[in-house]
Amino acid sequence: MSWRFVSLPPQDGPHMITSFVAVAEYVSRGGKNTFMTFTSSEPFVNVGLHQEVWLEVDMDFVRRRGMRVVRRELGGGTVVITDGEQDFFLVVNVQEAPAEPSKIYQLYLTPVVDALRSYGINASLRDQDIVVNGKKISGNGAMTRGNAVVIAGNVLMRLDLEVIAGAVRVPSEKFRDKMAKDMSQWLTSLERELGYLPTREDLISRIRKAYENAGFSFEDSSLTPEELEEWERLAREKNEESWIFYKDNRHPELRTERCVKISSFTVLCHVDYKGRKLVRITARIVDGKLDEVSVSGDFFVMSPQGFLEYLEDSLRGVRVRELEDAVSKVFKLRPPRAFGLDEADLKAAFRKLIDSPEVREVT
Repeated sequence: MSWRFVSLPPQDGPHMITSFVAVAEYVSRGGKNTFMTFTSSEPFVNVGLHQEVWLEVDMDFVRRRGMRVVRRELGGGTVVITDGEQDFFLVVNVQEAPAEPSKIYQLYLTPVVDALRSYGINASLRDQDIVVNGKKISGNGAMTRGNAVVIAGNVLMRLDLEVIAGAVRVPSEKFRDKMAKDMSQWLTSLERELGYLPTREDLISRIRKAYENAGFSFEDSSLTPEELEEWERLAREKNEESWIFYKDNRHPELRTERCVKISSFTVLCHVDYKGRKLVRITARIVDGKLDEVSVSGDFFVMSPQGFLEYLEDSLRGVRVRELEDAVSKVFKLRPPRAFGLDEADLKAAFRKLIDSPEVREVT
């Protein structure tokens, strides 16, 4: 069965992060699997589904530059999108995709690796990202929507480190300078690797050819009127502040980057745990119980929808020393299909929180 191959003109932030959702609705209804490609018409900050904007974005920098902040319906970390990248999306019927996220990435991203290798560079797949000699040149993610699986990705053609580093929240300007320097060590681009900037047309042609060599069959196509209508509706919806800041607004009182003892029986605590992905926990503990908790990070939860909200709600009121058992219960009752977040990661993150001196004093 052939796939649709859809090339679209440059898009703004809200349209970029909703395009694949509209197509997923079409594929879920029995439409053809779709490969779609386009680029951004403006720089913007793209926050992952499970992240809090206040923790990730330097809003002063963003406002000075007139940049948008958007939240996509896809996990992963905060990324700054510029016209220096080429984006692509694959939307496939869930019955045709592997069940394991790692196998999804292997199947659907290997042709992109092959396309990059055709330039003579040493590209390889590392988890869900594509790297060249250890430096990331392509960041990717996956999600389920209805009866469709979406694989979203990009190829960095040119790097704008000033904008990328400037939009990310950091403790100090000195740290920002260090981060920009570090970024140059773990990010790369086609321009940097090749010594010249290839055309977008050439890159897209190589990517398409690599998929066809891997057994995919494409036919040039366009989105249906129904998809375009749904796309416009979603773009308006996802441009609302209630969506962009929904994670922040869900926990308006949990704003701390460290552990602070509020009283003899109350502590507000934030910890970061780095497993395969970053897990951030911010919690208020009262009388030895978890009064409120936010779980965020750059991991991917493909299903079930609303898993993190269910997890947070389930843990409220649980005694701190019983948190690991409560986490096990949640994972048993509603096991997630996730990448970078598993039961062991979450328990380890909570252990780090529980072991902080401030929490030990009130429990």
